[in-house]
Amino acid sequence: MEHFFDLPVLYKGEELLLKGRLVTFAYSYKFFVVVNGKELTFERDDERVFRVLSGAGEDVSTIDRELVQQIISALNKI
Repeated sequence: MEHFFDLPVLYKGEELLLKGRLVTFAYSYKFFVVVNGKELTFERDDERVFRVLSGAGEDVSTIDRELVQQIISALNKI
């Protein structure tokens, strides 16, 4: 099941509104957030901390780590 949402993220003093979706599975879920036209996948690891996965063929090295940390912070508030 998918749920679409807008994720407000404060980044370098500016509030960004990123498009996201929540995909639920039997016992887990993943957040997909679009950043600069690239979809990043966020999921919790075994320690319940968010980690970022990139899609096949996606180069996410150009996305600022600080922005990724701010996205994780916003997801933790959900």
